[in-house]
Amino acid sequence: MIVQLARMVLLTAGALGGFAVSRLADWSNQTGFSPQLVIFILIILGASMGYLLGSIIGRELTEQYRRIEQQIQDFDTTDLLLGAVGLVFGLVISFLVSNPLRLLQPAWLGFLAIVLVYGLVSYGSTQLFMTKRRDVQRRFGGTFAGPALPEQPMKFLDTSAVIDGRFQQLVEAGILEGTLVVPRFVLVELQTLADSADDLRRARGRRGLDLLTTLSLGANAIQVFEADFPDTPTVDAKLVRLAASSGGSIVTVDHNLTQVARVEGAHVLNINEVASAVRPLFIPGDAIQILVVKAGKEPGQGVGYLEDGTMVVIADGREAVGSERAVEVTSVLQTSAGRMIFAKLAV
Repeated sequence: MIVQLARMVLLTAGALGGFAVSRLADWSNQTGFSPQLVIFILIILGASMGYLLGSIIGRELTEQYRRIEQQIQDFDTTDLLLGAVGLVFGLVISFLVSNPLRLLQPAWLGFLAIVLVYGLVSYGSTQLFMTKRRDVQRRFGGTFAGPALPEQPMKFLDTSAVIDGRFQQLVEAGILEGTLVVPRFVLVELQTLADSADDLRRARGRRGLDLLTTLSLGANAIQVFEADFPDTPTVDAKLVRLAASSGGSIVTVDHNLTQVARVEGAHVLNINEVASAVRPLFIPGDAIQILVVKAGKEPGQGVGYLEDGTMVVIADGREAVGSERAVEVTSVLQTSAGRMIFAKLAV
């Protein structure tokens, strides 16, 4: 649309310019062409140059428009409001300061001084309000608070980390510091899981929601952040974008999300990587109660899951599918991609 408009305007201006050039001299005597043909040629040349120039300028304007539009979408509402307040404040100060400048002679010097005062004071006031955002919020008692990001280092929990639940132990141990934040779109995904028709997915979603409810109070209370990126399709991509733009970190157990986030330059704390460096939750010989939910890939195997979603492969457990049995841990496989427990039916 911008390209077409620029072409139309500059094409018209070029045609008018060509017509004006045809009136500047007696081109007929110099070229031997009739006056009508000279006017026609100059109009066509001017219109063609205007069309080409309009295409170039239109594409550049389109690119700048898209860039500004993206910047506006990424702009925090609080900063936008404070910038507007700063602009109004600067305009008022400029009006008061510039009144004496109207007396300057010559008049053009006074006009130039007034323009400079309005530009510099308004720009400086806007930047001052935006850079001193925290001070303004404190002085005005939260009037401009809005969905502002906390001052402390932020840790954005993804869906897998909430369901896993081990981040709570890291917080209590002092390993995971800063403000724990759950974006609204992660809560929506948890709600979708909790409403799922699949029993396992529903149980995991409800476990995550229950854990967040428990942690919603106290010194390490989890905060809900209302940010969203409508133009970003997936929850993982939104998390990466949020962490990269805010300087926070993603807390996850998702191996693929960890890799993508690091490629994008976002900070990530993978709980499975932390677990790889410490003693596993279960060691060989431990006994646990588990519901055997399905048969395994190998003959005779049964498969069950812990509350946090960890898979337990049970030797000779196929016959116990659908029942809860006591099993004995034989080995634990822990990698950055997750944890798997191997067990056998307890005697």
